[in-house]
Amino acid sequence: MEPVFLRFGSYDFDADERFVAGLKSLNTSDSSRNEAEKLDLKLFFYNRFVEPIDRSSYKQWSSSSSSSSSSSSSSSSSHGTAVEPKMPSCSDSDSSKNQRAETSGHTETTQLSFAEVMRLIQEGKEVPGVTKLDIQPSNESPTPSQMNRILKPWEMTPSSK
Repeated sequence: MEPVFLRFGSYDFDADERFVAGLKSLNTSDSSRNEAEKLDLKLFFYNRFVEPIDRSSYKQWSSSSSSSSSSSSSSSSSHGTAVEPKMPSCSDSDSSKNQRAETSGHTETTQLSFAEVMRLIQEGKEVPGVTKLDIQPSNESPTPSQMNRILKPWEMTPSSK
């Protein structure tokens, strides 16, 4: 997951026209947003349009990497906790095309086809990436309805029409 987080950290949101247009459509100024709201918006956008990223895992990783980098600021670059800088040699459009090509290849390897999911279900195996819910029956009798049934048109009396 760390490479995804590093790519997110180096993504240039200000150069992405869709992100800037989305901020404008929210009709609020950048100065009125705090950093947590901006991060949530960026995570939502990145997850939706660039590549999958887990918000809670990123926040946990970010807080752990920032605390470790602040405690060992002189040796952080040798341990690989620093965010990789964006390559200045290529233009923004070239880098976004490369980013999309790289992420689409990564996404294809983790996604299953419908046939593969059906095969896993038929074999009784767990589908990767699916949250397993712990749902237990309540074993209580259902509550009777408190409302009267609506009459069908042919059941209505001539006076009620």
